Amino acid sequence: MSKVFSLVGLETNTGIRDAGIMSGVPEVEDIQNSTLYRELVEDCGCSDYITVIVKSYRWGEGEPEDVTAEDLEWIKNHPELISSPDVACLQTSQYAILYPDQGMQLNM
Repeated sequence: MSKVFSLVGLETNTGIRDAGIMSGVPEVEDIQNSTLYRELVEDCGCSDYITVIVKSYRWGEGEPEDVTAEDLEWIKNHPELISSPDVACLQTSQYAILYPDQGMQLNM
């Protein structure tokens, strides 16, 4: 089994940034429902948009599955894993979420 996880970077148009790690390849709705996103919106509710960058990775070989909460904790404590030859970048996505309360999406 291989494990799939994503690094998620968020930045408001006012310059406030945050980053985190999520299981699998998150969709816009997954990001908007995450603690990472909600806390950023709480910190800067006056933002017109939030830029999102998602880099998704596969760790290991075999049939892919989303990482577990336990795996996420381990990865957070071992950031060097990203540059390991056992980890391959699957995709990078970038988009903006306009008017955070409404959840409109603009692909970039």
